[in-house]
Amino acid sequence: MLRHMQTRMASALAIAALVVGAADVAKAAGTAAGVTISNTATVNYSVNAVAQPAITSNAADFVVDRRVDLTLTAPVTYVNVTPGTAGNAIPFTLTNTSNAPLNFALAAANNATDPYGGTDNFNPTVTAVFVDGNGNGTYQAGTDTATTVDTLAADASVVVFIVGTIPGGQANASIAALTMTATARETTANGGGALTNDSGIGDTAATVQTVFADGAGDTDGVRDAAFSDTGAFFVQGANVSVVKAEAIISDPINGGTNPKHIPGAIVEYTVTVSNAAASAVAATSISVTDVLPGNVTFQAATYGAAQGIQVDGVAKTNAADADNGTFAAGTVTVTIPSLAPNTSSVIKFRVAVN
Repeated sequence: MLRHMQTRMASALAIAALVVGAADVAKAAGTAAGVTISNTATVNYSVNAVAQPAITSNAADFVVDRRVDLTLTAPVTYVNVTPGTAGNAIPFTLTNTSNAPLNFALAAANNATDPYGGTDNFNPTVTAVFVDGNGNGTYQAGTDTATTVDTLAADASVVVFIVGTIPGGQANASIAALTMTATARETTANGGGALTNDSGIGDTAATVQTVFADGAGDTDGVRDAAFSDTGAFFVQGANVSVVKAEAIISDPINGGTNPKHIPGAIVEYTVTVSNAAASAVAATSISVTDVLPGNVTFQAATYGAAQGIQVDGVAKTNAADADNGTFAAGTVTVTIPSLAPNTSSVIKFRVAVN
């Protein structure tokens, strides 16, 4: 019984060792290119039951060739951005799965297909590519300045960024898809030039040859020493609108009964500023200005003494003071600190027709 248990335990340990070994092999890019593998054969024999000196063959040597492969991985979801901002970055992880160090050229391009299932409907005004210079995975202008990857070791990874500027006023929920392409090149020490695929020529055992082994990315083909993947910006903005209406209040002839827009008539303007329900964020620091034409006169005491402006039902003074309404130089100005999604602010004031 004990021997049976020992046998089972030994078998389990052996299997575990094989699994661990297989996992280690799967993680590695393989034997480094340029390594010489040397092997000899040995023959032991006897003559008339007398052991003779062993015979060793000549060494059969070959040099490990270079297998060029890479992966480039975009984020699993959108990168949220704000309209009118620069320095927005989509991070990609570039991994050199070759068995040799390589340089990588980087390129960014707009893509009409949203990888996350939405609809691409705008392009950032500026796009550029940068390499994570300090390894923190976050784009930092002035720190991440390299635009190519220099000598990335086999099995090593680095974060690379597409950086874009979002136009001011870009609508909420707008999407901009962008594709990054990384292309393997010789290391700087070897001139940094383009790679040549030696798959179509015969093998030379003593020479390091190059074989492209990469798969097809979003916009590149198989075995082209390049790989591409696509990420996207998602605009989180406020859809702000403004509507202005007028209503005749009275005139000097008819008073308030069926008044007409004749000289001396009093007209009330209503300005409604809204942040749509579909907006992702509040609109802030809103400033509404209304420059009155020369043929009307602002009514300075409509809602109280020296109170000619009303905001959301509250009378405001005309002076530039602590409240958020002002009339000066023929202009009505109202500031609104914040307007949450699906809310509005209503501004009223009156004028007389000259």
